[in-house]
Amino acid sequence: MSDLEALATHHVREGERRFSRWDAALFEALLAGPGKRLAAGLDGSESSLRAFEAWLGLVVEAIGLGYIRPGVVGEGDAPRVRRPENLVEWLFVDMLPDTLPTVPIEARMGLLAKAWNLGEGLFGEPPWLNLCVASAMAAPSASASAGARFDLEGRLLRILDAALAPRARSTWKGPFVVRTIDLREVESAFLPGRVHFGAPTLVCVHDRKRPDLSAGVLLGARGAPNLAFRSPCLADKVEPDPSLPTVTLGQAVLYVSDARVPLPHWKRGHSVAASRAGLVVATALDSQRLWLVESP
Repeated sequence: MSDLEALATHHVREGERRFSRWDAALFEALLAGPGKRLAAGLDGSESSLRAFEAWLGLVVEAIGLGYIRPGVVGEGDAPRVRRPENLVEWLFVDMLPDTLPTVPIEARMGLLAKAWNLGEGLFGEPPWLNLCVASAMAAPSASASAGARFDLEGRLLRILDAALAPRARSTWKGPFVVRTIDLREVESAFLPGRVHFGAPTLVCVHDRKRPDLSAGVLLGARGAPNLAFRSPCLADKVEPDPSLPTVTLGQAVLYVSDARVPLPHWKRGHSVAASRAGLVVATALDSQRLWLVESP
């Protein structure tokens, strides 16, 4: 039996001993998929073996605590049935198995500890925020540079700042500012359809043709960048707010109560939604854009 096989056997027994809801099939799938990728990237040195054992021990903890759930990794020849839905799943299933071997040996344990602490900390926040962070961190634009890949804390703080920055309740008196967001960066063939807010600055956009495809968009404050990413439906988390104005779509125009707001490049409207932060989003039948209307 190899050292890695011995480690795996030991951790299976640990999982069975410590956790009443231990999922042996999920552990085996993680070992055969992400674990195999990680082992292939590491050399056979003692320090590499310690790094693999540390990753394995945290995976056991994540399974036992319910942080990593079935479906996020394929079993046998079957592909996985869903994307990561929390930061721990993304870090330990997708990111670390490929990234850890490229990190200097002396920094590997620190990266594993930081990944666990950041991911576990989000379980104290609303579930939509954990889902949003995992999806946003996985977006290619979020880790375009090598340095950004390892700056987990910096990336997380930027996403949380966009999601949680205080936004005063709007008076909806204008002036109205219009900008557009190109959702082709989510997927080249994405067709924006129904829209709804998951939080005051978080929009969920459904693809018109494919019911299982949706995108999340974190709307930055005026002048700040937005962040669009592929995500499971973020659900209608905001309760209906009777104080919101009536918003209707017209020909090349959007009406916020009685205010007329011209929309550039707008022809045939499809869906519209508003939030108390003074944000209105709209989609059209003939465009891959998302229109964003802001009012102080």
